[in-house]
Amino acid sequence: MRQSVGFLAVFLYLKIACLNLVASSDRLKLSWPTPNQAFVNGLGYHAFLQKTGPGKDFSSGAFGCVRNNGNKFHEGIDLSPLKSSSSGKAEDHVYAAMDGIVKYVNLNASSSAYGKYIVIEHEKFSPTLYTLYGHLEAVSFGLKSGSAVKVAQQIGLMGNTASYKIPLNRSHLHFELGIRLSDQFSNWYNRQMFKTKNDHGNFNGYNLAGIDPLLFYSSFQKDRFNHPAEYLESLPVILKILVPYQRVPDLLRRNPSLSSTYSNNGNYKGWECWIGPYGIPLKFEASTTVPSNNSLRIIEYNEKHDGNNCRKLIVKKNGRLQPSELLKTYLEIIFVE
Repeated sequence: MRQSVGFLAVFLYLKIACLNLVASSDRLKLSWPTPNQAFVNGLGYHAFLQKTGPGKDFSSGAFGCVRNNGNKFHEGIDLSPLKSSSSGKAEDHVYAAMDGIVKYVNLNASSSAYGKYIVIEHEKFSPTLYTLYGHLEAVSFGLKSGSAVKVAQQIGLMGNTASYKIPLNRSHLHFELGIRLSDQFSNWYNRQMFKTKNDHGNFNGYNLAGIDPLLFYSSFQKDRFNHPAEYLESLPVILKILVPYQRVPDLLRRNPSLSSTYSNNGNYKGWECWIGPYGIPLKFEASTTVPSNNSLRIIEYNEKHDGNNCRKLIVKKNGRLQPSELLKTYLEIIFVE
């Protein structure tokens, strides 16, 4: 009987936490991934983010260029627990942000900086979104690749697992939201000179281009979009760049809504890529021309919105604008064969 009461209490608590974020059936249903209601209730970072250390600001747990004095990028958000044991061990459950299909579960904590982690594909949207849940203590029993999950379904337990040491009293959920760049990621990875092998296939963090979860949730809460595609369309275009490539990139083949000029029978010479904040791909348009030297060509650049130095997409060298190493890496992954 005590177990039944406990389950009901968790369920009711979660429903309350999601109340302001789950709307009618004709729009996205969205849940906060932990039981903490602080963000939903409009409280500041201190109430829901885990900072990186005792002397650090709570903003170090946010998304963006928030670490090492703005020189290091953080791809997701770190969410602190509501409940912890006397030793500092987190006791919060973790919940699926949206309906979806579990695509990857890593149970070998030492094999990834994410520790034990889950990746869920939200396939009903175009482009398809992915959420990642990292540093888990445990994955819910029976949850595996291919499992269907519903919004607000319990999927794991918050923890501090990682390939490096996270102090017990800094247990947290690392949460990411973004787009998977390629189904051919392993081909790209194997050509690099990395010292570690890729144990996670297409669900390696390199292959996920993130958007800021807090801005996404905040915009939804303010009724600024009904479906994720509308949110992506609202993001500023940082640059347009022409990539010589005669095939259809895997990302576009999986997400044809990203282009108005894509067809299976097209004769392509290149693709004009529209890139949003921090490198998120927003749109692809077919091109019948390519630069004479068959190299990348910057068509437009919005320097005002190009973010901080830690994540610049365009850099200036010898007085000329050139793609940054980050942008070149993203484009290599998107157009890998």
